[in-house]
Amino acid sequence: MRCTLIFSLTLLLFFSAWGSSSAVFATDDPEQVSSPRSERASVGVNRLPPLPFTKATMDLPRIRREQDVAIDSVREQSNTVVPPIVVERNGQTELDLSVDLARANGEKWIEVDLSEQKTYAWLGDELQNEFIISSGVKWYPTVEGIFRMWIRVPEQTMSGGDRASGSYYSLPNVQWVQYFYRSYAFHGTYWHNNFGTPMSHGCVNMTVEDAEWLFNWAMPEWNGTRNWMRSTTENATLVWIHQ
Repeated sequence: MRCTLIFSLTLLLFFSAWGSSSAVFATDDPEQVSSPRSERASVGVNRLPPLPFTKATMDLPRIRREQDVAIDSVREQSNTVVPPIVVERNGQTELDLSVDLARANGEKWIEVDLSEQKTYAWLGDELQNEFIISSGVKWYPTVEGIFRMWIRVPEQTMSGGDRASGSYYSLPNVQWVQYFYRSYAFHGTYWHNNFGTPMSHGCVNMTVEDAEWLFNWAMPEWNGTRNWMRSTTENATLVWIHQ
């Protein structure tokens, strides 16, 4: 009888601990928590992106759910039709990904030279402007390759990290955000002034003034709306990032 009681208590403690650790895991690991709309194929890439820098900052499920609710509310009120997909979040595109063609066709395109920590705005083969930037640090490097802008927003809050480890942050009013691949973006940066040195968690940090110029140049048809804006054929600007 005593052995049976001890065995039963052991099982009870084991399953209690297992259930508790599972709950913590499901809550603390953002990659394991799907968005309530993640399975809705009809929405696809039209849903808002996660917070910047997946793997570089924390993609908080709560923030994603709030963004989903917000954009759903806007769509219901405006009853607008979602435009056809031009550029997807994963970098796939119906448009070409050729720097040579962009040069030859007089297209707007953006070059990021990571070794120089500079960004160049080109119109065909004519340089329009250049900027000193801060790319990702060694542990969170900026992605390299050829991409297309896929979504933009003139202002957003970026937050993430973990309070327990002391890595939590919340950065309101991050301006002139242009996502070019998944959660990598160009954006204005007011929390440091050390441009010319890698400082970010993967995004391309620019001064607020430079980021505003690039935003308006790459999307001259912007009408001042504060909403998220999917790229169109005309403004899915080519982006080339290299060493």
